[in-house]
Amino acid sequence: MVHNDHSRIGAVGRASFAVANTVLCLLLIAGCGGGGSASVVLRGILTDGFGAVINLPGASVTLDGTGEVAHPDENGAFSLSAAPGTYTLRGNLTDTNRGLLLAGSMKVELVKGQTLDIGEFPISSNSLDEGWKKYRNGDFSGAEAFFLDYLHEVRSAQASLGSSAVESALGWTRGRGLDRAAEASVNFRNATDGWSGNVDALVGLAASELSRMRSDGSFHFNQSVSAVTSAIESPGDYSSAPAHDRIHEIDLLAFRSFVNYLNRNVETARIEAEGIDDRVATDGSRASADAIEIVLAFAQ
Repeated sequence: MVHNDHSRIGAVGRASFAVANTVLCLLLIAGCGGGGSASVVLRGILTDGFGAVINLPGASVTLDGTGEVAHPDENGAFSLSAAPGTYTLRGNLTDTNRGLLLAGSMKVELVKGQTLDIGEFPISSNSLDEGWKKYRNGDFSGAEAFFLDYLHEVRSAQASLGSSAVESALGWTRGRGLDRAAEASVNFRNATDGWSGNVDALVGLAASELSRMRSDGSFHFNQSVSAVTSAIESPGDYSSAPAHDRIHEIDLLAFRSFVNYLNRNVETARIEAEGIDDRVATDGSRASADAIEIVLAFAQ
């Protein structure tokens, strides 16, 4: 009898252990040889529409229907995980004073057993597209009117006074399109005050500071070099296409070399030009190639 009682107690103990072990496996989501769909990892780098890495505290990335939220690190990198399936990936950049600045979305398919690396995930101020279309068509007065309306009338969640994206758009319109460099510089500074990582505004500021000497007779070479250097040193590779003007990172390097030459930093200009001569010839604009040709010819 005693022997049988011990047997029953041992059987109960073994059964209890088996149940506890199963529960532990489920709690740890370890699989223990089976069960559940494993999560799939999605990775990417959050950027704006001009190739600049977005790493601000107000930036976030989400997967619809999962509750997953990620914030980019200092390099703009983020990761999310969810069960296999098709989702809408959304990114946005918000500011407590300016509301929603940039937003974007894309469909992603997560496949079991695979890590999805989407590379750059660009977000932008899509509601400015109509103004940029006017700009590209040469209707600069129309573009200026559109951007001003957007800025002042607050027609959408993205439009609020001081919005960095629209200030930059106004700067390009006034600077390049309407030849009002001094006004453009103000817009570009407003844009960078609102968001220091707005590389498109830094590039525009560099150009407008150089152009200002035609109107006020003063040289703003140092300000121009400072702005374009900040743009070059920002994470990511800048490109203004397709929004406007087709300016690329290599063009920024050529521009800096040329402005350094104008500012009589001849040795610096020559070294910079020699370092990028081949790249400018293949990837730069015609204006960049001409600028480097001048530097190499005269910076002796």
